[in-house]
Amino acid sequence: MLRHQAGQTWGRTFVGSFNYGNIRVLAEPLDTRRQDKPDGARPCDREIFRMAKGRSVSGFLDLYNITNSNAEQNITWSSGTSFLRPLTIISPRIARFGAKFQW
Repeated sequence: MLRHQAGQTWGRTFVGSFNYGNIRVLAEPLDTRRQDKPDGARPCDREIFRMAKGRSVSGFLDLYNITNSNAEQNITWSSGTSFLRPLTIISPRIARFGAKFQW
Protein backbone atom coordinates (compact mmCIF):
# COMPACT_ATOMS: atom_id res chain seq x y z
CA MET A 1 0.00 0.00 0.00
CA LEU A 2 1.43 3.37 -0.96
CA ARG A 3 -0.05 6.56 0.48
CA HIS A 4 0.50 9.97 -1.11
CA GLN A 5 -1.13 13.08 0.26
CA ALA A 6 -0.72 16.79 -0.29
CA GLY A 7 0.89 18.82 2.47
CA GLN A 8 -1.23 21.04 4.69
CA THR A 9 -1.82 24.60 3.48
CA TRP A 10 -0.84 27.46 5.78
CA GLY A 11 -0.14 31.18 5.94
CA ARG A 12 2.19 33.26 8.07
CA THR A 13 0.74 34.80 11.23
CA PHE A 14 1.85 37.12 14.01
CA VAL A 15 0.66 37.81 17.54
CA GLY A 16 -0.79 41.23 18.20
CA SER A 17 -0.88 42.66 21.74
CA PHE A 18 -3.94 44.74 22.54
CA ASN A 19 -5.37 46.24 25.73
CA TYR A 20 -7.67 43.24 26.18
CA GLY A 21 -5.07 40.53 25.44
CA ASN A 22 -3.10 38.88 22.65
CA ILE A 23 -4.64 37.63 19.41
CA ARG A 24 -3.22 35.84 16.38
CA VAL A 25 -3.48 37.89 13.17
CA LEU A 26 -3.06 36.55 9.63
CA ALA A 27 -0.18 38.14 7.72
CA GLU A 28 -0.98 36.01 4.64
CA PRO A 29 -4.08 34.08 3.56
CA LEU A 30 -4.19 30.53 4.99
CA ASP A 31 -3.74 28.90 1.55
CA THR A 32 -0.59 30.87 0.57
CA ARG A 33 1.95 28.13 1.35
CA ARG A 34 1.95 24.33 1.52
CA GLN A 35 3.98 22.00 3.75
CA ASP A 36 6.02 19.07 2.39
CA LYS A 37 4.20 16.07 0.96
CA PRO A 38 4.32 13.23 3.50
CA ASP A 39 4.61 10.13 1.29
CA GLY A 40 4.39 6.82 3.05
CA ALA A 41 4.69 3.25 1.92
CA ARG A 42 3.48 0.26 3.84
CA PRO A 43 3.70 -2.99 1.91
CA CYS A 44 1.90 -5.78 3.68
CA ASP A 45 2.90 -9.32 2.78
CA ARG A 46 0.80 -12.14 4.24
CA GLU A 47 1.50 -15.74 3.43
CA ILE A 48 -0.84 -18.50 4.62
CA PHE A 49 0.39 -22.06 5.18
CA ARG A 50 -2.29 -24.74 5.60
CA MET A 51 -1.53 -27.47 8.05
CA ALA A 52 -3.78 -30.20 9.46
CA LYS A 53 -7.56 -29.93 9.36
CA GLY A 54 -8.64 -26.41 10.44
CA ARG A 55 -5.11 -25.30 11.31
CA SER A 56 -3.02 -22.69 9.55
CA VAL A 57 -0.07 -20.38 10.04
CA SER A 58 0.21 -16.96 8.39
CA GLY A 59 3.25 -14.72 8.45
CA PHE A 60 3.48 -11.01 7.74
CA LEU A 61 6.06 -8.30 7.12
CA ASP A 62 5.16 -4.59 7.33
CA LEU A 63 7.60 -1.82 6.36
CA TYR A 64 6.81 1.79 7.27
CA ASN A 65 8.37 4.92 5.68
CA ILE A 66 10.66 2.93 3.40
CA THR A 67 11.39 6.10 1.38
CA ASN A 68 12.57 7.86 4.59
CA SER A 69 11.13 11.21 3.50
CA ASN A 70 11.65 13.11 6.82
CA ALA A 71 8.86 15.53 5.85
CA GLU A 72 7.52 17.91 8.48
CA GLN A 73 3.98 17.14 9.57
CA ASN A 74 3.61 20.38 11.54
CA ILE A 75 5.64 23.61 11.61
CA THR A 76 5.52 26.95 13.45
CA TRP A 77 3.52 29.47 11.40
CA SER A 78 3.96 32.42 13.73
CA SER A 79 6.50 35.13 12.83
CA GLY A 80 9.51 35.41 15.08
CA THR A 81 12.62 33.43 15.95
CA SER A 82 10.85 30.06 15.70
CA PHE A 83 9.23 30.72 12.28
CA LEU A 84 9.30 27.53 10.12
CA ARG A 85 10.65 25.43 13.01
CA PRO A 86 9.48 21.80 12.64
CA LEU A 87 7.23 20.64 15.48
CA THR A 88 6.54 17.12 14.20
CA ILE A 89 8.27 15.02 11.53
CA ILE A 90 7.41 11.64 10.02
CA SER A 91 8.66 8.64 11.99
CA PRO A 92 11.83 6.85 10.78
CA ARG A 93 11.92 3.55 8.93
CA ILE A 94 10.24 0.79 10.90
CA ALA A 95 9.91 -2.93 10.15
CA ARG A 96 7.37 -5.20 11.82
CA PHE A 97 7.09 -8.94 11.37
CA GLY A 98 5.16 -11.71 13.02
CA ALA A 99 3.06 -14.84 12.67
CA LYS A 100 -0.54 -15.80 13.34
CA PHE A 101 -1.55 -19.32 14.37
CA GLN A 102 -5.09 -20.63 13.97
CA TRP A 103 -6.29 -23.98 15.32
